[in-house]
Amino acid sequence: MYSLNRRLTLSLAASLVLFFLAQTVMIGREVETLTEQNLLSRLKHDQEALLTALNWQPPDRPVIEPLRIPEIYQRPFSGHYYQIDVAGMTMHSRSLWDEQLPVQHEEIARDIEGPVGQRLLLLTQSVTLHGQTVKICTAEDISHIEATTSSFQRHLLLFAAAAVLALLVLQGWLVQNGLKPLQRIRNQLSQLEKGEIDRVTITTPSEIMPLVEEINRLVQLIRMRLDRSRHALGDLAHALKTPLSVAGQIIQRQADTPDVAELRQQLKNIEHRIDRELARARTAGRAPGGNWADPSADLNDLTRMLNRIFPAKEITLNLSGMATVVADREDMLEVFGNLLENGCKWARTQVRCTIRHELGELVINVEDDGPGIDDAAGELLLQRGVRLDESTPGHGLGLSIVNEIVEAYDGTITLGRSAELHGLCVTMTLPQP
Repeated sequence: MYSLNRRLTLSLAASLVLFFLAQTVMIGREVETLTEQNLLSRLKHDQEALLTALNWQPPDRPVIEPLRIPEIYQRPFSGHYYQIDVAGMTMHSRSLWDEQLPVQHEEIARDIEGPVGQRLLLLTQSVTLHGQTVKICTAEDISHIEATTSSFQRHLLLFAAAAVLALLVLQGWLVQNGLKPLQRIRNQLSQLEKGEIDRVTITTPSEIMPLVEEINRLVQLIRMRLDRSRHALGDLAHALKTPLSVAGQIIQRQADTPDVAELRQQLKNIEHRIDRELARARTAGRAPGGNWADPSADLNDLTRMLNRIFPAKEITLNLSGMATVVADREDMLEVFGNLLENGCKWARTQVRCTIRHELGELVINVEDDGPGIDDAAGELLLQRGVRLDESTPGHGLGLSIVNEIVEAYDGTITLGRSAELHGLCVTMTLPQP
């Protein structure tokens, strides 16, 4: 299972990092190009000014008028230099002091080492003046410009990183808000499970509405199928009960023979099977849900009924803190009815039922002071039709029906010996959303 929020965040983060990284590189290179073009334009302008200041004195001796030389070329190691080669003579700026420019063959030379370790950008051109070839080279120290450009790129990179973080935070906020309809759907599904609502009714974006409609359609379909199944099984059971009762009465009037005994046994098996399938129909094919709104009142009514059937048995209910139980009322009455009736059958004098909420679960203990069971017999008793004492009336279906209902609710059931009453102790846990 993956997180949609995390997936979107990682995808956007990767896209933004690539975009801003490419943008930073492109802007940095563009700044370098523009800076270099500006420097070359200035060097070319200086060359034109120097060529204008170049004159010839008789007999064809080139000289540069000092007053027409820019002041920047007069200061030693100022970072601005020129060098002119003409008629076998080399003239250079005072800023070079006693050094020479490393004139290159190419017109533009970058990152050339100059005086006092300076990094130079050189522009070299050859022109013809007064019938003579003049080779002029101007240079400028670009160390400070490179430092400024590097600082700009660092600041640009920091800005890009801050922009990525800001956009990721914004995107996270937008995704959280965009996923809120799904959270509301989840909340309503939880309410649907508890029986508080019968369908999802929230307004959602058009992209999610088909999901909501499909959920509602599926819930309605399950309910219709469950109702049809219950009605069909109920009708079938009632249809079979009457002829089975008539057949049983006829057989009772017959003389006891092996064949008649076999018929009686088979009729009992059919009745047991019908009872079992009716019990299964109450839980099969459905997602457990609904609310048991007033368990205390229902259990008190159930206790009074059992007291009339088993007047010699004392039934004690401990329902401290009992409120609404997230479970179907009929299922819970089936569970408690079977457990309390089973306890009354086997108890000497006492049956105790304790219900409590514990760590998100409903914990139910039903114990008695009867003979109890061995640990090895616990799982055996939960099987269909198994009875450890055939002398006690019953079909052996009660605990197996309880087990099936508990399993339908993803709960657990264990059988053991009561620590206080020393009889059977049935412990059930049912998850409570």
